[in-house]
Amino acid sequence: MKVPVHKIVGDVYTTYKDGERLQGEFREAFYRGDTVELDFDKMRIFATAFFNAAVASLLENYSRSELERRLKIVNLPLAAKELLDDSLDNADRSYHDPNFREALDRFWRISPPRPREHAMANASRG
Repeated sequence: MKVPVHKIVGDVYTTYKDGERLQGEFREAFYRGDTVELDFDKMRIFATAFFNAAVASLLENYSRSELERRLKIVNLPLAAKELLDDSLDNADRSYHDPNFREALDRFWRISPPRPREHAMANASRG
C-alpha cells in the first residue's frame, strides 16, 4: 500500500492528531501484514508529536525490526528523518525496555506534569 502523506495531512506535519489521522489511513493494511510505503513528498514543516502518533506508537505492538521491514519511508527530509529516528528510539525504549519504563514512571511520580499556565508563570518568574 502506498500512502501519499500530503494528501492526508497537507504539507505541515506537526500535531499528534495529524499523526493519528495518517496512521488511521494505513493501520488496517499494516495490521494485516501488508507492507506500507509512506511518501513524504512535499513535506515542509514537521514535529516529533506527529511522528510519535503516526509511526512510533506502532512499536507498542511490533518490534523495531518488523516495523522497519514493513513500513517504508520515502522522500523524508534529513532533518525530519532525525526527528523520526529519535521518536522511534524513545518509543522502542519506552515499550520494550523495562528499566527505561520504570525510570520514566519514577520521574513522573516525582515530577508530575504541570498545567501549561502554571509552568509558563513559573518560567517567567525566574
